[in-house]
Amino acid sequence: MKFYWNIVTVAFLLLLSQSGLAQVGHLTTPSSVTDSVFPLMAWDYVNTEKVLDDMQQCGINLVAFVEPDFLDACHKYGIRGVIYDEELSGVIFSSYNSSTANPVIERLIATYNDHPALYGYHLKDEPHTEELPELAKSIELVKKLAPGKWPYVNLFPTQIFGENYESHLDQFGTICKPTAYSYDNYVEDYVVGDGQPSFFWKNLEQVRSASLKYELPFWNCILTAPHWDYSLVTDANLRIRIFASLVYGAKGLAYYKFISASLPILSAPDLGNFRGGPLDQFGERTPTWDLLRNMNRQIQNIGKALLKLRSVEVYHFGSIPEGCRGVMDHCLLKNVPYGEFVAGDFIHEDGSNWVMIVNKSLEKSHPVMPELRDGTKKIKMQSAWKGELEDFNNYFWLAPGQGVLLKLE
Repeated sequence: MKFYWNIVTVAFLLLLSQSGLAQVGHLTTPSSVTDSVFPLMAWDYVNTEKVLDDMQQCGINLVAFVEPDFLDACHKYGIRGVIYDEELSGVIFSSYNSSTANPVIERLIATYNDHPALYGYHLKDEPHTEELPELAKSIELVKKLAPGKWPYVNLFPTQIFGENYESHLDQFGTICKPTAYSYDNYVEDYVVGDGQPSFFWKNLEQVRSASLKYELPFWNCILTAPHWDYSLVTDANLRIRIFASLVYGAKGLAYYKFISASLPILSAPDLGNFRGGPLDQFGERTPTWDLLRNMNRQIQNIGKALLKLRSVEVYHFGSIPEGCRGVMDHCLLKNVPYGEFVAGDFIHEDGSNWVMIVNKSLEKSHPVMPELRDGTKKIKMQSAWKGELEDFNNYFWLAPGQGVLLKLE
């Protein structure tokens, strides 16, 4: 969630120092919670079929807050849900207590675990480090009684913990033994000079590193319903939030929020100026709905391939944000000239090499002319428009924030 950390962000922006990340030197094969299609979650509460219909037509296939008796409606629309129960998840600022939560979890599992629309159990949003031992007891219970279901916990962004964030990620991995990492960060410092700090890129580096270390998939929760002083959603900033997550190896995306209004649960405060989410305060579709539907279609057209890829390396061309890496001798690409790009190397489960390239500019389109380290390889493109592998050519350009997924043969 997203209330506490925004209040203190301004102070942290002035005080926090940035530190580089050591290169991750090994591979993992994430075992995703479900997924035959790429999971796209509305980080929102839903209790009407009208909203479910709007979500389904937009390409949403998962909802973060579903009351148990609404699972049947979710199933009708082909959407899965993370069960929310006030007794389990508490209120926003309350500390997690497993002695209170676990009897509720046992009851929910006994009653609903076999429901075809059930994806997981919503435990806690943005826990503090001291809450992790209690959360661990509930995560262990879900894994024991409901294997394959997600004991859902979403983590704070990096700027809340400063130099202690990587320790927080480590403790979540070692104490809680989760089934996935999930986090949110809405800071909009996507474009920075060489060696300059960026909370956006740093957080991706840190969570990717933790997911590799603990051999877990990670999810990024991105902003789709601006509030406070966040910028309205545009095609460019929506693309960079999504494709940056994918190039770093994310195995799921969540969208905060789908409705331009505060959550009606968790005693969530009314933030007042929600605007430009996919649905407005009256439940009408906005231009963001169309932008998000377009992106969700693209994701699914490359998503089946993405779910079979494991992240090997991520590196930047042009300006390299602090804590990130430039191209190295073991990378699949030697260079991507004529712009600012970030690239991610992947290995498919069939052993083939893949690479994603993302245009980091929010203003300019750029040609994509990758120079391969192995010049004997041929390049195929997994088309985000057609969902098919096709020949790649050097006339191909990327719009601001856009990415392209390539297979090397």
